[in-house]
Amino acid sequence: MRKMFCRLAVLMAEKDPSLSQRQLAKDTGLSPTTVHKLFTNKFERIDANTIETLCNYFDKEINDLFVLRSVDTNN
Repeated sequence: MRKMFCRLAVLMAEKDPSLSQRQLAKDTGLSPTTVHKLFTNKFERIDANTIETLCNYFDKEINDLFVLRSVDTNN
């Protein structure tokens, strides 16, 4: 089985290693809770506006922000 993962932490580090979740939320207008859930991959669903906002902020495509990875479902 595959699961979707957000690469937000990687994109933040690539853009500016000192960029905090709080600063990203402030810069984008997204809620700190939304940013934290994506950063820690603890989200269940995501709003299209959030995806657009992050893709525009990082100047990336959707497939740069999210990836599908195989997960072990036996544990």
